[in-house]
Amino acid sequence: MIEQCRQLSLAIFGYIAFDYDLRTLDDENHSNENELCCALHTFHNTAVDLMQLPTVIGRIYLLLNQKYRRSQAIINQYLQRMIDQELAENPTTRAERKRTCLIASLVTSLQQDEMLEATKSEEDRKGLSRIEVMNEMCSFLAAGFSTTSAALAWFIHLMSKYPLVQSKLKTELAEYHHQRLSIEQLNSLSYLDCVLREVLRSAPPIIGTLRTLQIDDRLPSSARGARYWLGPIDPDQFYPERFQNEDNTIRNKAAWIVFGGGHRQCMGQDLARLELKAICARLMQHVTFSDGGPDVNAGGYKHADTLLPKRIGVTITFD
Repeated sequence: MIEQCRQLSLAIFGYIAFDYDLRTLDDENHSNENELCCALHTFHNTAVDLMQLPTVIGRIYLLLNQKYRRSQAIINQYLQRMIDQELAENPTTRAERKRTCLIASLVTSLQQDEMLEATKSEEDRKGLSRIEVMNEMCSFLAAGFSTTSAALAWFIHLMSKYPLVQSKLKTELAEYHHQRLSIEQLNSLSYLDCVLREVLRSAPPIIGTLRTLQIDDRLPSSARGARYWLGPIDPDQFYPERFQNEDNTIRNKAAWIVFGGGHRQCMGQDLARLELKAICARLMQHVTFSDGGPDVNAGGYKHADTLLPKRIGVTITFD
C-alpha cells in the first residue's frame, strides 16, 4: 500500500512540475517496484543517515555507498530526459509557459555557454548550469512526492480505523456522485479539510527540522499537547471536528506546524494540500476502506525520511 501511494504521488508530481510522464504506474507485472521510486527511496534514506554523521565521515560514506551512487545515476537519467524533452519545445512557447510551469522556468534559466560563464566571477555569472538545474529538480522531486505519499498512506489507514469519519466524508461528497470535481467544488469540502488537517496533526509526515541548540532544551508535545488544544476530546484521539471551529480549538498556532514556520516554511505546501485533497476526494467517491485486522493493520510508527504507518493492511470495497 505504501509503495503504491509513492508511485501515485510521484506520477502526479511528474505531470504537475515537469510536464513529464514518469511511468511509475506502468507496472504490468504488479511487482509494486519502480526503479525511480526505489532510487528516490534510497536517496532519502541515505540523506537521513548523513544527518547523523560528521561531515568528513559522511563524504566517505557517500563515496563507498554503491547503492546510493547507482540510485543517483538513475535519478540523473530521468532528470536529463526531462530537460531534453523541454529543450525540444519551441523557445517561444517555453517563454510563455515559464510563469506557470516549473520545468519551463528552470530550462529557460539554463546558461547558453557554461564554459564561458565558468570563467566569470560569481557576481557576473548569468543563468544556471545544467548541474545546478538538475540539483534544483532533484530537490523538488525528492520533496514533492515522499511527504504526500506518506500523508496519503496515513489517510487510508485512519479511514479504515474510523468508519464514521469515512461515512461523513462520503455524505459530504454524495451530491457530486462520481463526477469529476471542479476547483470550486473541491474548495467547498469543509469536512474533508478538517479530516486532512487531523491526519496531518495525528501523523505528520515530517516530525522535525534541523536546528543546532546552544543549550539543552526540552520541546513540548505541541501537536498532541493538551495545553495547546481546547475542547473535550483528548489530543491523542483522532477527531477531525476539532478543526471545525479553529479559533476555539488551538491555543497556540505553532502547535500545528506540519509545513514548518517562518520564512523557511514549505514553499510547496499549497500544492501539497491541493494534491492530497483531490486524491482523497476521488478515493472517497469510489472506494471504502475497511480494517484488515490487528495482524496487518495495527498502525504504529515507522520513521525514515518520513513518518509512515508501521503496519497497514486494509480491505477495499468499490462503491
